[in-house]
Amino acid sequence: MNSWEAIIKMVESEGIKFIFGLGDNSLQLFTRKPAQVTSINVRYEGSAPFMAMAYSRLSGKPGVCSASPGPGVANLVPAVLEAYYACSPLVMICPSASQKTEGMGEFQECDMLGLMKPVTKWSVRIPYTERIPWFVRRAFDVAMNGQPGPVFLELPKDVEGGLVDGYVDVGQPEYVPSRKIRTAGDPKLINEAAGLVLGAKRLVVVAGNGAVQSEASRELREFVELLGVPFMTTPGGRGILSEDHPLALGQVGIYRTKVGKKVYSTSDLMVTIGTRNESFQTHGWADFPEGAKFIQVDISPFEIGRNWIPNVGIVGDVKLVLQQLVEAIKEKVGSGGNFQEMPQVKRLMEDKREFETEVQAECNIEATPIPAKRIVYELSKVFGTSTILVSENGSQDTWSYCWPYYEVRDGSECVPVAEQTCMGMGVVGAIAAKLTKPEKKVVCICGDGAFQMFMKELPTAAQNNVGCTWVVLNNSALGWVKHLQMEHAGWDAGLSFKVQPDFVRYAEDCKCFGRRIEDPSDIIPSLEEALKVNREGIPAVLDFVTGIDMSHFERAK
Repeated sequence: MNSWEAIIKMVESEGIKFIFGLGDNSLQLFTRKPAQVTSINVRYEGSAPFMAMAYSRLSGKPGVCSASPGPGVANLVPAVLEAYYACSPLVMICPSASQKTEGMGEFQECDMLGLMKPVTKWSVRIPYTERIPWFVRRAFDVAMNGQPGPVFLELPKDVEGGLVDGYVDVGQPEYVPSRKIRTAGDPKLINEAAGLVLGAKRLVVVAGNGAVQSEASRELREFVELLGVPFMTTPGGRGILSEDHPLALGQVGIYRTKVGKKVYSTSDLMVTIGTRNESFQTHGWADFPEGAKFIQVDISPFEIGRNWIPNVGIVGDVKLVLQQLVEAIKEKVGSGGNFQEMPQVKRLMEDKREFETEVQAECNIEATPIPAKRIVYELSKVFGTSTILVSENGSQDTWSYCWPYYEVRDGSECVPVAEQTCMGMGVVGAIAAKLTKPEKKVVCICGDGAFQMFMKELPTAAQNNVGCTWVVLNNSALGWVKHLQMEHAGWDAGLSFKVQPDFVRYAEDCKCFGRRIEDPSDIIPSLEEALKVNREGIPAVLDFVTGIDMSHFERAK
């Protein structure tokens, strides 16, 4: 086989279903039927890593994307930066100019490794054709193991021109797919942590992105139900368990709501699993519960004590560490009883019911422009269970990130952005989410600003019969930017969009369904209509006219 055909076979061996890119690079050009991997050709190279991130989140495998040399690879950088901070395992395999003419001004010659090294776990050039299998397998290993992240492979033209014959450089006759390696926690530290848990009176658990990547939902459920422990999540951890679980309290940091804020602030022991405890998740590290003790669990030793210093810091895979903790606790106190009969859980459930009633009354108001929180609240009810919520950056996160305005329910999942919050990730990530799990409903809640950055991919969705929905909260501005300008300077500074595209017409021109909603009575019918056309494989754009309301963030402090 030539080198690109061989690489396609290796990608297939890794169980990868899609390769994302513009279609002009060799990795996609050689993806021919009856290949087991499908090439998804985007309209812009910068969309490809975002789609690969969404695929990775939902499939549990590294996402794969590619681009042509020079400007093509440069267009990947913003999304790869997001993937790096999301600890999202990506493998990028891109061609480059020949080593034989390096430095002579070859067509699209560029220091691509220099571009990628700051935003990847590993960026490397493959120097010889016979080394291709080693580098490809190593790329998948590095991307998924330890603290996951993106990996970049550069394949020069003089290297790609040769033939690949097995795993000759290490004497293996065929390609051996990579495997996820899990590490357990130190037994001594497990026992220390179990002692702190059993001695706590007001324990709270915070689950992050690493807990989802570890596929630790069953273990987290067993842990919190064993002792009736309330749990919260970061944006990356959202979806690990249903938010209608009796012990679920939504998210932490700038997205926390009333009940979660109270429980978190008054806890005497906090356990974080698979989270860096970054700025947004902690109000700039100001949210640590006063006088509380702290247990931190993370796959990376580098993250232990990076911000808050734990009483017990355990390095290990979240799934295995939770199993160890549950076993250690059961050895001391047995299996426990029905957690819903525990007095503290009954009080918590009553507090949740009261708050949910408050939110319902808050959202059921008749006003125009339609309040964003009402749109998000109605969306949560209509789309319901088995829905993938693809998050986006912008002022819409005021409500879409917050329970119970939007409630992630049974069978549902979330595709988050990381704390770089690169706009557009959710807009294009929704397409990959539906490709990855076509049996589920998929919705992206986005602002008109982010939508305009990447609505160029609507034809990609229509071409691939991707039945997902974009709920565009249209306030004719970059909401966050305008809010901050008005708050600090007291004037608009020209931040309102006085010229806006007709999103409905654009959607229809791209063979998608489009509808503009200005009256609250039309919210539910439009959402139901979007679901109907989604079932027929037609993407839907719902353009909701709304305003800017950042009041949630004052309440979250």
